[in-house]
Amino acid sequence: MASSKDTRWGHVALIMSTALCIGMAIGLFPALLALNLDARGYDSTSNGLLAAMHGLAGLAVSPFVPRLMAGLGALKTYFMALACAAAAALLFTLSDDIGAWFALRFLMGVGLGIQWIVSETWVNQIAQGPRRGTIISVYLLVLTVGLATGPLILTVTGFSSAAPFFIAAAILALSGLPLLFLPAQPVAVGGHGKHLPLLDALRRKPSAMLAAVMDGFIFQSFMALLPLYFLRLGSPETAAIGMLNAFFLGSFTLQLVVGYALDRHSPAAVLFWSSLILLMGLAITAVPNLGLGWIWFAVFLMGGPAVAIFTAGLAGISDAFTAEEMPSGTAMFTMVWHVGGLAGPVMAGVAMDVWNPFGFAAVIAASLMILALANGLAMRPALLAR
Repeated sequence: MASSKDTRWGHVALIMSTALCIGMAIGLFPALLALNLDARGYDSTSNGLLAAMHGLAGLAVSPFVPRLMAGLGALKTYFMALACAAAAALLFTLSDDIGAWFALRFLMGVGLGIQWIVSETWVNQIAQGPRRGTIISVYLLVLTVGLATGPLILTVTGFSSAAPFFIAAAILALSGLPLLFLPAQPVAVGGHGKHLPLLDALRRKPSAMLAAVMDGFIFQSFMALLPLYFLRLGSPETAAIGMLNAFFLGSFTLQLVVGYALDRHSPAAVLFWSSLILLMGLAITAVPNLGLGWIWFAVFLMGGPAVAIFTAGLAGISDAFTAEEMPSGTAMFTMVWHVGGLAGPVMAGVAMDVWNPFGFAAVIAASLMILALANGLAMRPALLAR
């Protein structure tokens, strides 16, 4: 008979394979739709608005996911969302109408948003004990691999045919396949849970929710504007784009270091030091006449603490909610992440226009100082107790 430890790691492996497929689908679609719209003559504004549908859908559906999971159970909710997202992927092939694409992008965002919340809920329920940080970090590492792999599919299929849409639907279908192999009474995928009002979830762990807002704010701002920031600082175009590659490489490479830190320190401590490291990295990027190699290395190192904000915030959720309440905690975490993700690029872009180019760094630095201050205060009781 398998031990509970074996069962837990079996669940981890199955949820990780599911996360890989979700990441591939999420990573594939932004580039696929953007290239199709551009080929049909639509402007960048239309492209940006279409891309925003995913975040708006996640923001809209998050409040309802805990109730769905409480009523249907986690597995049924997941498979319902899977069917919604896969159907939307297939329906893209039936129409070239831009209005229909906006509706389908929103519908697909609803399905993927629900899958994301259910998946994170399972991980938080499983990630208990001394290896909690490592489990969450591996989950995000696998998700990152999926996100990076998605666009590579287009190098094989191209973007002008129906093939990538069918492949996306197949990937989404595969994301549910591992769940069919879960034990009859799984630890983390049980039936009906306790619905906790979202405002109560926000009040239960405000520090983790603040981490989610700031991670969405910072990460999405980096994705949208980091190359432009370095371009305006005077970097060559290829070097400016390469800075984003350095950031993602750091996020991927240093993820397990983040997990190691979370296994040994509180989420508040990890958030505090990650904020300070990111602040130092931003300061280094603004040093005049510093060699590109040093700046590239600084941006690489910034990738680790940037992803640590999300990882530590997610770990904070697992500290504050029972297994039954976890869907509500995770849904609120995801909802406020989308709020930050929608606000960040807008505020950073406006700031860059007002103070070119340093407004970008100033807005990010202000958010990091808020995060550092909040978690520094959260660390005080533990420090005073020593």
